[in-house]
Amino acid sequence: MPAKTYSTIAEIYPHMMRSIDYRQWADYILELSGELEIKKPFALELAAGTCSLSKFLWKKMNLISSDYSHPMLRKGEETLQRVCCDMTLLPFKNKFDFIFSTFDSVNYLATKEKFLKYLRTASGCLKDDGLFLFDVSLENNSKKFERYLNRRGKVNGITYQQRSLYNPSSRIHYNHFRLTFDDGRTVEEMHKQKIYRFEEYFDFIDKSDFYVHKCYKAFTFKNADPETERAQFILKKKKIC
Repeated sequence: MPAKTYSTIAEIYPHMMRSIDYRQWADYILELSGELEIKKPFALELAAGTCSLSKFLWKKMNLISSDYSHPMLRKGEETLQRVCCDMTLLPFKNKFDFIFSTFDSVNYLATKEKFLKYLRTASGCLKDDGLFLFDVSLENNSKKFERYLNRRGKVNGITYQQRSLYNPSSRIHYNHFRLTFDDGRTVEEMHKQKIYRFEEYFDFIDKSDFYVHKCYKAFTFKNADPETERAQFILKKKKIC
């Protein structure tokens, strides 16, 4: 079986994320984007998944939702503009006012090189006075939720089991999924996220066209620090003299 099929996770993803208040999350993103003072910004969402957040934002933004997984994007509502693409290699020629990704999607960028590539491609698609947002999961978040994410259940005829393990030496958080279908067929997937140190993000950003405009504890307007569980980064492009 392939390590990642995505089509299977797409089937159970909404069920597994049912406890998340996407409307409240969307309100937070909208409040952060309000700094642009643009009535309806031209916006790009990276790693949008099943577009659970997008559906609360598209009426407030001229929004394009993107994700690497076509099966995930297909779960999004038909009214949404959706583009299947790699967030480290964006295909857009037009420049956006606002680019963002959520739910620690960037933690899947497992090397410094991939993260810098992510910053470079976002810079190439963002207007000079635009905003670039992403949130990250930090070590305290992995330690807190490692046990909670060991779970099992059944949805749409699929029995799933998730096993979660954080390795503090490699700083990799593993999530192993085993899905069993009614016909007895099984599929296994291993998801790996890199849990970078808080300070490393600032080092990466210093090597890019961006600077850290603000960095909050996620869902708040309080400054983040190394003990934060999840951090919200707000970047702007450096001015060229």
